[in-house]
Amino acid sequence: MRRRRERAFVRTACFLLAALLLFLALCTQIRLRAVEREIRGLRSERSALERDIRILSVRLAGRESIGEIERRAEEELGMRRCRGDQIVEIGIEKEDPA
Repeated sequence: MRRRRERAFVRTACFLLAALLLFLALCTQIRLRAVEREIRGLRSERSALERDIRILSVRLAGRESIGEIERRAEEELGMRRCRGDQIVEIGIEKEDPA
């Protein structure tokens, strides 16, 4: 009788331990899914930020080069900006291929 109780106790303990391990595995899977979603979101955000960096770098390079061109035109070549009354627009018509 005592042996039967010991086996029942061991069986019950093993069952509870297995249930606990399954529960922990389930919790780990849920947390893993949440972390994977967070990683996907962060990767998407990173891609957007890298795209913004490229755009801003191009804009910055353009501003630097325009500023350098204006400085060189004024200082080295003696050029000045045109006044509004000095600007004349000329229309050019396309040639007829016939």
